[in-house]
Order: sequence, then C-alpha cells, then structure tokens
Amino acid sequence: MDITKRFNFDDPKSIKEGLAHFAQQQNESFFESKIELLQNQRAALFDELLIALWCEFDLHIFDNLSLNAVGGYGRHTLHPYSDIDICILFDSALSDIQEQQLSGFLTKLWDFGVDIGHAVRSEAQNVKAAKSDITVATNLLDIRTLAGNRAHAKNVLTGLYSDDIISDEDFYTQKAKEQQERHVKAKNTALFLEPNIKNNPGGLRDVQTIIWIARKYLHVADAQSLKKLGFFKNDEFFELIEAYHFVCRLRWALHSVAKRPLEVLLFDYQADVAKFMKFGHGDNAQLAVEKMMRQLFRAMTRIRELNQMMVGMIKQQLNMNVQNGNEGFDIDEHFFVAQGMIQAKYDEVFFNKVNVIRLFRLIAEYQEIHDIAPETLRLLRQTRRSLLGELQDYQECRQEFLAIIKHQNGLQRAFSLMHRYGILASYFPEWKAIEGQMQFDMHNAYTVDEHAFKLIQHLESFSQIKERKNLIRSIYKQSSLKHILVIAGLCHDLSGKQTHENNELSALYAKEFALLHDLKRTEVELIHWLVENQFLLISTLQTLDIHDPEVIKSVAKSIRTESRLNALYCFTVADLQATNDHTWNDWQESLLNKLYLALRAALKNGIENVFHQRTLIRENKQEALVQLSDLNYCAEQVQQLWSVIPSSFFVSNQLNEIIEFSQQLLNKNDTQNVVSLSDNTNLECTDLLVYANDRSMLFVDLFNSLASLKVKVKEAQLYKTKNGKVLEVIKILDHNDEPIVDPYRSEKIVDRINQVLNGDYRLDKPMKPRFVNNFDNSPEVEFLNSVNSKRALLRVNALDTPSVIEKICDVFKRNQFTVHSAKISSLGESSENVFSISTKESATLTVEQKETLIKELVDNIA
Repeated sequence: MDITKRFNFDDPKSIKEGLAHFAQQQNESFFESKIELLQNQRAALFDELLIALWCEFDLHIFDNLSLNAVGGYGRHTLHPYSDIDICILFDSALSDIQEQQLSGFLTKLWDFGVDIGHAVRSEAQNVKAAKSDITVATNLLDIRTLAGNRAHAKNVLTGLYSDDIISDEDFYTQKAKEQQERHVKAKNTALFLEPNIKNNPGGLRDVQTIIWIARKYLHVADAQSLKKLGFFKNDEFFELIEAYHFVCRLRWALHSVAKRPLEVLLFDYQADVAKFMKFGHGDNAQLAVEKMMRQLFRAMTRIRELNQMMVGMIKQQLNMNVQNGNEGFDIDEHFFVAQGMIQAKYDEVFFNKVNVIRLFRLIAEYQEIHDIAPETLRLLRQTRRSLLGELQDYQECRQEFLAIIKHQNGLQRAFSLMHRYGILASYFPEWKAIEGQMQFDMHNAYTVDEHAFKLIQHLESFSQIKERKNLIRSIYKQSSLKHILVIAGLCHDLSGKQTHENNELSALYAKEFALLHDLKRTEVELIHWLVENQFLLISTLQTLDIHDPEVIKSVAKSIRTESRLNALYCFTVADLQATNDHTWNDWQESLLNKLYLALRAALKNGIENVFHQRTLIRENKQEALVQLSDLNYCAEQVQQLWSVIPSSFFVSNQLNEIIEFSQQLLNKNDTQNVVSLSDNTNLECTDLLVYANDRSMLFVDLFNSLASLKVKVKEAQLYKTKNGKVLEVIKILDHNDEPIVDPYRSEKIVDRINQVLNGDYRLDKPMKPRFVNNFDNSPEVEFLNSVNSKRALLRVNALDTPSVIEKICDVFKRNQFTVHSAKISSLGESSENVFSISTKESATLTVEQKETLIKELVDNIA
C-alpha cells in the first residue's frame, strides 16, 4: 500500500495517530507473532514512511544522494520506542537546492514523534568518521540502502570488510574492550533486581557484539551464518536464538508498558510487563514477576556464556595474544594453558566429574590463567546439562572445593567463574533453587544467589584493604575465618526468604554442608550459629540502645565468644556491602564498629564461654600433633613440651602458628634460650618468638629494646610456663610498617634480644619518640575481674601510636610491677592491651596502688 494514502505529511497529528494505531495492532498480535516478524514489520513501516518522505521532497531524483538505515534499524530490529538511525551519504558537493530539500526532509522527521538520529556526510567524511570513532564504524556495519545510490552502502561495507578503515584485530580489540567496560560498569552481573536488558552482561548488546565482530572478521550476516561456518553447534545456535528472542520480547513489552525507550526493567513496571507477557497478574502478580525474572536471568546467563565462547573463538583465530608472548605450557595429563586460557587435552576430560571442580582449582593456582578456552567451556556446558547438583557427593570434589575457597586466589578468580558458568548449581542442589530468585524488598539490588556471591566477594576484599589500621581488615586477617565465612555466606539465604524461621532452615542447610565437608566440630557449630543469627548485630543497631550497658551485656551473652563476634562482625559488614551500593556508609560503619568494640569489651570482662575454648584447644592440639608427626617429630616429645605451656597459647594462635612455634622450640635444647624470627604472610608481619628463663622486668626490657631498634610491636602474647620459663610471641613491623625482610636487620634484632636475655644489654631509659604527640590520646584504663587472687588484671585501651606500649612499660618499670601475662593487640586505630600484673613480691595490688597506677598511665599516655 502507498504510504502517502495512509499518512498526510502536512498533518503531523495524523502521522502520530497512525503510528500509535500500528503499534496497538502489533501489541494485539504479540502472542500470535514471532518477535522477528514484529520487529521487521515495524522496520518495514518506517522504510515505507521514510522513502515516501524522501520522494515527497524530490530527493529520489538525485544520483549523488542515498538514504540509508544503520544500527538496529539497519538490522530490521526495531522495538516500539527504538531509535530510528539514518545516514544520508553523497559522493559530490551538494547544490543549494539539495541542501534546502534535505533540510526540509530532516525537519519533517520530527513530525513522526519518534527519536530519529541522523547524519549527513560525504563519502570521504563518512570514512573519516568511521576511522576515528568505533561506534560510527559499528553502526555502519548494519547499513542498508532505503533510497538513492546503492553504491554508497556497498562502498561502506567494502571499506569496513577490508583494513582500509579499521583492521580486524583493532576492531576486535576495541569491541572487546567496550564490552568489558560495559560489564564492569554493571559489576559483571546480569542478576540485578532491576536489570538493564540491553547493556548488562547477557543483554541484547552481547548478542550484537558477537554478530559485529563476526561480520567484520568473517563477513557474515547473522548467527545462522556462524552456525554454517562451524562456530555454533546446532544446540548452541538454537539456545542463543531462544534466549535472544525471549529478551527481545521482554524489551518489546517493557517499551509498550512504559511508553518510552526504557532499557532498565524497573520494579514499577515488572508487574505490568509480566501481565503483558501473560505470566499472570492480580493475586498472582508476585509469583508472575518471579517466574518472568527467572526466565530472563536464565536467558541472559546463556547469552553471556555463548558470547564468551564465540568472542573467544574469534580471538583465537585472530591469534591476538601472540605478540604478548603468552606461551603455552602443560599442567598435567588433563589440562594445558595457551593464550592465558586453560584448555582440556581431550573431549572426555569431564567424564571424571572431579575434573569439573579441579578445573577451577587450577585456575586459582595458576596466575597465568585468566579464563576458560572456548572449546573447554563448550565441553563444560555439555557436561553441566547432565549434572543434577551431585558433585558435592564425591569426596574428591569436596576436597577440591575446599581447596578453592581456602586458596588466596580462589574467591576472586576461580569462584567467580564457577558462579558465572553455573557450576555452583551443579555442585549442590540447594543453590539451584535460589538461582535468579527475586527479593521483593526496597533494599536489595540483586537476586538471592547474586547477593550471596557478592557477599563472598566482599569478604575476600577485606584482605586487600591497604589501610593497616582499618578495623575490618584487622579482624579478618587476625582470624582463621575465611572458609567458615565463605560457607556461611554461600548458605545464608538457601531458604530463599529473609525471616527468623527461614534463617533457621538456612542454618540447617549450612550445618549439613559443613558436616559433609568434614569441618571441625567448632567450625560446624560456628557456621550454623552465624547463619541462624545473621541479623543479630543489625537488629541490635536498629531496635536497641547500644549505649545501654545492659543491652551490651545481654547481646554479648547471646554471642558468648570473641571468635563468634569476630565472625559475625565480618559477615555483617560483607552482607551490608552486598545488599546495594548505598547501604554501607561511614555512618553505618561507625555505629557497627562502636557496637563491636563494646561487645568485645564485655566478652573480655568474663562472659566468654569456657566450654567453647576447651573444645577449640583440643581440636587445635589434635590437628597440630598430626601435622608435627608427619614432619617426623616424636608425639611424646611434642606432648611433653605442650604440657608446660598454658592452654591460652592454643586459643590465641592459629594452627599454622602453633605448628611453627612448636617446631622452633622442639629444635632447641630445653636449657637453651630460643629467639627466632619468622614470616607471618597472613597477618603481613614478622613473628618474634622468645622462650627463656623468667626474671623480673624481662617483659619491659624486651619492649624497650625493640623500641630502641625502631621496631614496632603490633601484637604480643606473654605466657608463664610451668617449668619457670616465659614464652613470648610478638608480632612486629619495621619502622616503615613492613615485615622485617633484611637479613642483617633480622640478625641485629635477634642479637639484641639475646643480649637482653643474657644480661649483656640493659636500656635504662626508654628512647623518646622523634615525633611530637600533638593530639589527644586519652586512654581507657580499668581493672578487670581476676580469677587469681594474687594477680591484678589491667586493661589499657588507647590510640595505636608507636610509643603507647613504651609508655605503659615505663610506668610498670618505675613501680617495679611484674608482668605475668600479657595480650597486646592492634585493632583498627586502637591498641587493646590486657596485663596480668603483681608487685615485685608477687602480691596483688592494693586499692591505693591501683588508683595510683591508673592515674600514672593516663598522665603518661595522654
């Protein structure tokens, strides 16, 4: 039908009404028509309309002009509110009449009431624009002549398909970078509760990127052509088309419901879009939205995977990494590395299901691996179809899984890929139940599974914090909590709902998961408790007065141990950070830190659970004894050594430290002093171990000697042993806040400590720090309840400055107080110190002595 008979170009209102009527007709046939047909019909309408308008202004009579559709319009993929992009080309200078007629044509386009993007260029200008702007070059790949000289479009494609405008390699590099930046901007996930269905990973742009790169490199028109060339297998091609068409249909519905070119599926429109697509409405609206969104997330996940495969295959063909010197190497009989990607050596590699999980452990282990090769990803996807979440049932798979979450690179790299490629659902079935599940509240930005994954990513980021005095960094790095928190985070929402009853269900899932993976009893109990009480700190902040001592005491009693508090604090911070971009802020952080410190003080004041401590001591001793026996140490000698060491040593130190220190003590004769330095990579410091005969003021002399060497003490533990010796574990940093790495420096420190132990060196007066203390450092000093009637238990909290311990020791020395045990620790910007002290006659302090000591400490430190 002649468009001029349907529309009067002199009546803009009739044009808009006609387009609206056409859109209504298309929507009425939405369920009876393929999305491709609807898109083509809309493109055909605008073809007819633009051609008629072109003729209306007599532009069709000029051979040097052409009217061309580009971009999505050029591909015939118009949605109700898609931009209409056109490019007018000319091959010779325009006359005044032509310019006037073109101006009238372009002005009239506004009467259509749609967004029309246009460019008017000479062929030379067009080439220049394409060379300088990858977006222009990409748009022109979809050029299609509507009217005029068809040679113009042909010339454009000829230039693009050759290297005249841009080479295949440069085009690939720029489009891959563009896609990566787009994914990073979307935080590398499509699983937002309000997803951008065009630009998020797995959105429509990912499909278009495949076609653009393929068109430039292979000169093909569409995905069907890629299938013919062998890039897609039949099932992969149909999977891509099915997923792409679903996202297209949803975008069509979103445009129709919102009545504007909206790409983000906002909460406000989700129920109406679900109704438009006949998922349901009314009383079933929430269920309808959930089903629609799950289908959307599944489609976007598939698109992203297939995008990674296709783009990766073209990258391999272009051999992009050769110039970077990425040489391949064998890992073992199953896998090798080439061009920064891990590849399977044979197609049946995943018949052994352990290799599915092992693949990701190798990714964590080898820094050279950045991704999975396309062919291997294809094999992984084929294997995944046959898995029903049973991988956790195999012991070797469980061992590999634990190795991944404990590895320093396991969470940021390997675990991310496991999540992206759907392997977590293949590992345990409970995860599949929450994949793509919506959270209908105003706070969460992500689906249930994506929130859990983000929580785990934030946990891992704690160890990357550069600021040493950051509280969360201090707690996380001082605790052996990583795998415990990861499992708790993985399981904390397995019930799918955030209520107290569902927390209990999630806690049961978490306990079963932990037991299945052979975790220690204390670890299993901690994971179960964490998940069950995941909202404890948040609910305390929101509903109770944290400045009320009785509130703090009550909450502390429900927590019971410092290890629980540390784990819950880390978990809560990660949970808040994973909720959305705005929940975690400076105010929230300050409140949570204040609550943590108050609860920690309450626990140190006698609330901590003794039974839990005894269980932890027993487990640490059992595991350490096994490992020391494997190192050929006599079990009887180990137990004889441990029999004189206080039990608190086995609680305060991590398992690897217990083993390391025991080795150093066992390698020396019992009559010899032990002074040694060792690296503590987890806490990024150096461990100083001192084991010697006890004497009065030894603790003070050691600290003052370290201060004279400009060595900073970050944490210290002093233990009086049953055989009259003293065991001191001191974590130190050099003057530049770095571990001691210089051999000469290490030797000097060891020599100085030996001189102090042997009485050959005595520092009579502590060195005055070079800086001026020009800020308020008013300490908190108090005496705590002591179970030993002959000892006074002193707590001193102050800002963590280089001189605070020196000042405390100076007061002890002036009063001739003996230090029997000590726990010194840096926590964020605070130095928290607890000392068990007595007079030099081994008597407890009188009330008057305590009052005098508190005043002296406050005056000396402030």
